Amino acid sequence: SYSFCTLLPISILLIMAQQVRSTTASGSGSAVYESERAVEEYLQFHYGGEDCMPYAFGPMEALHFAQRVGAICGKFADKEKRGIAYDIGCAVGGTSFELSKYFDKVVGVDFSHAFIAAANTMKEKSEMPYKSTHIADIRHQKKATVDSEANPDRITFKQGDACNLGEIGQVDCMIAANLLCRLPEPIKFLQKAIDSISKGGILVMVSPFSWLSEYTPREKWIGGTDDSDSAEEVSKILSPHFDLLERHDEPFLIREHVRKFQYGVSDCTVWRRK
Repeated sequence: SYSFCTLLPISILLIMAQQVRSTTASGSGSAVYESERAVEEYLQFHYGGEDCMPYAFGPMEALHFAQRVGAICGKFADKEKRGIAYDIGCAVGGTSFELSKYFDKVVGVDFSHAFIAAANTMKEKSEMPYKSTHIADIRHQKKATVDSEANPDRITFKQGDACNLGEIGQVDCMIAANLLCRLPEPIKFLQKAIDSISKGGILVMVSPFSWLSEYTPREKWIGGTDDSDSAEEVSKILSPHFDLLERHDEPFLIREHVRKFQYGVSDCTVWRRK
């Protein structure tokens, strides 16, 4: 059986039972990430292939986002610094499985119970069926599968708060993909990254800087107000502790249905701990 609902608290099951908006809708709020619809959209986002975008003129380079950002960690991690990697905001686990190709131990953390339940199903079964919305109530059966080169036995998925990770010790790599602007206290997370990444370890920050007050109180935004550039402000926080190795854009695509998509471009920076 692929059912993961029995693993969830009853309050979360009630949220999942409600009719909720797509995760691509601005202002959906954090509860949307506990919905069945969110799980299905993210399984497609993390594991879907070219069939997600059936139009030849579409932005194919935006597909496979979870795997691309995970591979960046593998590219920049020194061979002697490949012990423990943390995937913060791991969602349904696509990036964590990519990290398992390069690191001895991977910990995927997400605030959503539903996402973590799905990630654990992917770990245990290496696959999970889901339904992809075609138009309105027309839905097509799909199946998410784990790359055969991944090492699921190296991965632990757990529900947790990116702003309150607790004692995690020293780690060799930390990645936060499309997470920062969905945190209530983003600076607190950055400070944890500074404190936790060992000398020579890497931090990969990927964010579209889509600040919204329903996720982050406006006074907690890092940039995004009064002509203050978010990328520059994040750099000011990290630069005293890290060397910037690379900065580039990373496109991503989340499908709502066959004729509606969220196309975004995240700022991606790679840092090495001093």
